[in-house]
Amino acid sequence: MRWAFTAALLSLVFFLLLDTFFPLPAPKPFSPEVRASDGSLLRCYLSKDDKWRMQVHLEDVPAELPKALIAKEDRWFYWHPGVNPLAIGRALFGNAASGARNSGASTITMQVARMMEPKPRTIWGKIQESFRAFQLEWHHSKTEILEMYMSYLPYGGNVEGVSAASHIYFDRPPSQLSLSQCVLLTVIPNRPNSLRPDANSPETRECRDKWLRRFSERGIFPAAQLTDALTETIPTERKEFAYHAPQFCEWVQRQAPESTTQTTLSPKIQLLTQNLLGNHVRRVQASGISNGAAIVVDNRTMNVLAYCGSADFHNKAASGEVDGIHAVRSPGSTLKPFIYAMAFDQGILTPKMKLLDVPKEFSDFSPVNYDRQFRGEVSAEEALRHSLNLPAVRLLNEIGIHNFIWALREAGFASVSKHHKDLGLSLALGGCGATMEELVRAYAALANGGVLRPLRFLESEPQTNNGHRICSAEAAYMVTEILSGIHRPDLPPLFLSRSKLPKVAWKTGTSFGRRDAWSIGYNPRYTIGVWMGNMDGSPVLEMSGSKTAVPLMLDLFNAIDYDADKHWFSKPERLRERVVCAESGLPPAHTCTQLTKDLTIQGVTTTVTCQRDREIFTNPEGTLQYCTACLPASGYQKRRFSNLNPELALWMVRSSLDFQRPPAHNPECEGVFHVGGPEIHSPAQGETYFVEAGQELLLQAAPDPESEMHYWFADGAFLGGCAAGERFFFAPQNGKIEVTCMDDKGRKRNVSIAIERI
Repeated sequence: MRWAFTAALLSLVFFLLLDTFFPLPAPKPFSPEVRASDGSLLRCYLSKDDKWRMQVHLEDVPAELPKALIAKEDRWFYWHPGVNPLAIGRALFGNAASGARNSGASTITMQVARMMEPKPRTIWGKIQESFRAFQLEWHHSKTEILEMYMSYLPYGGNVEGVSAASHIYFDRPPSQLSLSQCVLLTVIPNRPNSLRPDANSPETRECRDKWLRRFSERGIFPAAQLTDALTETIPTERKEFAYHAPQFCEWVQRQAPESTTQTTLSPKIQLLTQNLLGNHVRRVQASGISNGAAIVVDNRTMNVLAYCGSADFHNKAASGEVDGIHAVRSPGSTLKPFIYAMAFDQGILTPKMKLLDVPKEFSDFSPVNYDRQFRGEVSAEEALRHSLNLPAVRLLNEIGIHNFIWALREAGFASVSKHHKDLGLSLALGGCGATMEELVRAYAALANGGVLRPLRFLESEPQTNNGHRICSAEAAYMVTEILSGIHRPDLPPLFLSRSKLPKVAWKTGTSFGRRDAWSIGYNPRYTIGVWMGNMDGSPVLEMSGSKTAVPLMLDLFNAIDYDADKHWFSKPERLRERVVCAESGLPPAHTCTQLTKDLTIQGVTTTVTCQRDREIFTNPEGTLQYCTACLPASGYQKRRFSNLNPELALWMVRSSLDFQRPPAHNPECEGVFHVGGPEIHSPAQGETYFVEAGQELLLQAAPDPESEMHYWFADGAFLGGCAAGERFFFAPQNGKIEVTCMDDKGRKRNVSIAIERI
């Protein structure tokens, strides 16, 4: 006994030394797979060695398959240590008796060793194979070895493993294999090239039927299943692998090129979105629009549920292979809500406050509204809901372009971050680059109370409720309430007659030149982004976010979340209601008669009272104005007049719109005015103007309602006078100049500019 123990111990030591110096070969590379959230296959790629070889786990296959493989190849699989001595003895005896090699003794473990490291079928090759089998049993469990076996089995050509064979020959995952198909997959590896189904060999069916009967005779499978299995047809051609969400799979595969990846994509929502997108593109093709893209995000988890990079991946004429989700395009007006949110958080704006909608030049940028009309004054909610350009640009100028650019960079807008030094106020109208992923992520932040979280494409990515705050919950709520109103110009007329209109907050966008049409909407559950256009950037005259993109976005909400209106956002705690003047949106003064309610952020929103009207002293006829310096002892009255912004007053005068202007001030008054006065519009402070010889520069200022004349000076030298608000031109000298405008009350403003000759 002692010598036997010593021999066994020495054998073990010898094996461990060999195992150390001759480790197992590396596992075969598997085909990278991209799978949906339910585990279904979206896309499979060739392995590094150009094989269709998909990794298999026991839970992925029906119980009949491993049962058939073990019964056919290695009935003692779970009992031997990798090599079956009884099988070896039986094979040696049988082959010697017949004088030929009629049977082998390879166990499943030995076959795995041979598939991992092919060797010549010699005695030395068998010895090496046996050693590798012992190693496999030493390092791996029986379950792992069986899974390797099912993953490596040859099925003809470049097809290996039961999973790849199941998809290619039966067009289904291995979990859905029938008994007949399971048995067929145990037969083919014996002669993979001649018995493969697409070889159309009559022997394929004969071998399958022979083993079906044999398994039935052994009692491995119930005899009742035999008849159905024998009558089942055998496929005669190879199938193509599934190729769902192609741009999404390509993007995922670039992130994890060598692994099987389970994504967050919902097969049901993906198919629905792809079908609706394809149908919508076909409807608008007649107008010259050839493509579109759509994405659906679950706001609670930030999971991407649908990702359609184009309407038809295989449509080369429409550049269908281009990924519209990650393509950098002009966002049009889709960034405007975030300008308003920042203004709400700075306390300078509320939904009912009025914004100017009158012409204004910003250096060399002169924005106009989409309809080229001016409204004078509009409330913030009306300006955003109607996507007016001038109020948005003015507001961006007020909150600070650099502040807004920084906020976009913090929110992950890569193109804005890259080109931030070149961006200006046109950013409010889409004068930058953005991707649909970036926009949808930002809108999902509005749905999540102003907290920005990354989109989740992969199940392996961490899910967190923490994120980067891009605005307060109160600002997000106010923007949402504005964008959820249905009385707006970007609601297609056909939806007004529908019995079911989903409650959604949404914003449209149309890029300059009508190259991109956007619609991004959200409710408490989902955020959906839609882009329509041509992948090559060619413009379409009839394209707009409201006409082209909104119908698909609303259809998607109706299809995915039909009862969305049953649940809506809760009002944040710091949001308060207050009574304001309906004409200004500010807390009312005693002169305000028309009142309404507005939302404010407690402790943040300005409390400056309305100064829309003011009371002044006049003579009894109302033709002469007095100040406190010249107020007579008697013979005067107090009258109320509109106290309009100088820019608004100038626009109304130039537009021939009547408003009640105060009378001229008492010409005999010797008082000095220090407030009010002209507001210079041209030239702009700090700008450099390039002028040709003889070219004149425009001078213009918005007047105070009390002034009648403007007097212009350049570096203190008098240039001339004109009626208040009228244009004045002069030929400037080269270099730096200080331009001054003074009105007839002695009030003045200065701007400094530079002139360069060209």
